[in-house]
Amino acid sequence: MAYIGKSPSTKFSAAAKVDTFTGDGSTVAFDLANIIPAGGENGLQVFVNNVRQKPGASNAFTVGNDGSGDLKRITFTAAPDASDEIYVITTFEATNITEVGDGTITSAKIADGAIVNADLNASAAIADSKLASITTASKVNISALSAPGSASVFLRGDRTYGAMPTDLIDTNAFNISLLGFKMAVNEGLTVFNLVDGIVDEFHDESGTDEAEGSNDLYNASSDYYINSTTPDGSPTTPISAGFSLTAITEPQTSTAGNNPAYGEGAMGTFTVPACTPSVNIAVWGASGGYSGQAAGGAGGGYAEGTLAVTASQTLHIIAGEGGGSQNDDSLESAFLNGGATSGSGGPSTYYAGGGGGLSGVFAADLVPLSAPQYSAPQAYVIAGSGGASGNDNEGGAGGGLTGGQAGPFGGPFTFSNCGSASGGGGGGDQEAGGHGVDEPSANDGTLFSGATGASPTSRYSAGGGGAGYYGGGAGARTSGGQSTDKGGGGGSSYYGHPQITSGSTEAGAGEEGGGVDQPLYVADTNEGSPTGSEDGYVFITVSQAASATATTIVSEPFAAGTVPTTSRIVVFEENVATPTLNTDIIASISRDGGSNFTTATLADSGYVTGTSGQRILTGQATISGQPSGQSMRWKLALANNSVKVHGVSLQWA
Repeated sequence: MAYIGKSPSTKFSAAAKVDTFTGDGSTVAFDLANIIPAGGENGLQVFVNNVRQKPGASNAFTVGNDGSGDLKRITFTAAPDASDEIYVITTFEATNITEVGDGTITSAKIADGAIVNADLNASAAIADSKLASITTASKVNISALSAPGSASVFLRGDRTYGAMPTDLIDTNAFNISLLGFKMAVNEGLTVFNLVDGIVDEFHDESGTDEAEGSNDLYNASSDYYINSTTPDGSPTTPISAGFSLTAITEPQTSTAGNNPAYGEGAMGTFTVPACTPSVNIAVWGASGGYSGQAAGGAGGGYAEGTLAVTASQTLHIIAGEGGGSQNDDSLESAFLNGGATSGSGGPSTYYAGGGGGLSGVFAADLVPLSAPQYSAPQAYVIAGSGGASGNDNEGGAGGGLTGGQAGPFGGPFTFSNCGSASGGGGGGDQEAGGHGVDEPSANDGTLFSGATGASPTSRYSAGGGGAGYYGGGAGARTSGGQSTDKGGGGGSSYYGHPQITSGSTEAGAGEEGGGVDQPLYVADTNEGSPTGSEDGYVFITVSQAASATATTIVSEPFAAGTVPTTSRIVVFEENVATPTLNTDIIASISRDGGSNFTTATLADSGYVTGTSGQRILTGQATISGQPSGQSMRWKLALANNSVKVHGVSLQWA
């Protein structure tokens, strides 16, 4: 039927809920099954023995949260009697609100921990201003932070990044050890009640008796004593023998070669001294000769290695001869196998140069060249020599393990009938000589020898290859042309002998020689030039490891105020080798001026700083058995393994 006004609702509220309880005479709080809306206590019907109770703190009951934090608990102001029947009728539900007004839900209405990740939009962004108050660790993943990405750059106190200074690391490590030394001394005063004593952090030798000590080497620059043949325990270089073509620097072990005329001469020698297990070899190759058109010859290479040797062994040395340049000499081969140039007749502005001669250290004398020992196993270390320049075509530099190839055609000419401007001779390597220019008249390099330049005419010439382990190939002159005089290739270096270790090599580059930045490099060696060539050079050095010495360090006497019975020694020590306490380092104490000593058993007190080996050793001795006296001394006996002693303290009581 039709209605005037609002039609009756067809929806029904949920049925009322009933919770029942029984009193016990002591319980005042009872939890309902359903949550009560805030402020809903007036809508509850609470009955005790069928009598309705009035809500309120000054009345029958109040409403509050249960143990889970839900608004479900009614609390009576007095406990219902035992067997009282209690029932509560709830005429509403906490979840029947279907719409919420804008701005009506506050944080107080959201249960703690109720919002989870699934409730948040994955693309929700957090403003930078919301991150300003993050101050504690573990709130942000470190991988999410921006950083320079370098292991050597660190975050500084002002929140900027920068490199950590390392110049004071060693100093700081030493100071930490020194602090440990002072702590150990103070420990003796406080724990052992050693009321008298001296502390000597070595700054000079005033605290030790040099007459009583033996082999007590003092390092004045770093303030320590050391039982070693060198002031810092490092190897020494007692012999450094240099060889040019005709001179030596160290006559006790060496004999000089000679070079009476271009292309001729004899090798020098080095005799291994006693007690020498190895020698260090450094070789610079010779440069190639220059041409008549002011093109510089190529620089020589550099090679080095450590050779295992025996006493009295003889090594044969040759510092390569620089290649001849634009004169009759350039027609000849440089001493020991530099490639000659070609052509005949008197000097000509169109002559090329000759390749640099062989430079290295060998097991046998290579002169004369036809001798049977002229073979690869005789070579210990060789530095490749540079190839000669052609008329306007640079030679190949002396190599690393492969010699340099001659450079391209150098510049334009007005001559007619010019030939090809392709490159010159190839460089030697570890297996074969460099190839000559690709025409029948150019030669390949061979073992130890650079190839001679080739020419079909008598006036014009091409450059010779540099000598080396395998020599460089020759340049050539193209028949019928006047501007294709090609340079020779560079020889290869070598350190592949089985008795060589730590070998390395550096190639030249153009006119510049290899190894010019080496500490032993001699000026005017192995570099090319438009005005002349340079010879090679050889150095043989002997490095001898420092050895530990049997050393005794004894202090000056110190006067005690009374006759002491107990004494303690503290040693600030740094390992050079690996000493054994109370074997390689023995400490002892005297109270009678050094006539009698009692050994103190040393122990490592554990103040080691990183990998420095600096540590504090302590030991105590009963000295009452010595003759009565008040003249205190300490003594350290060092042997077998080198150590540095930075300071000693002696305490007594």
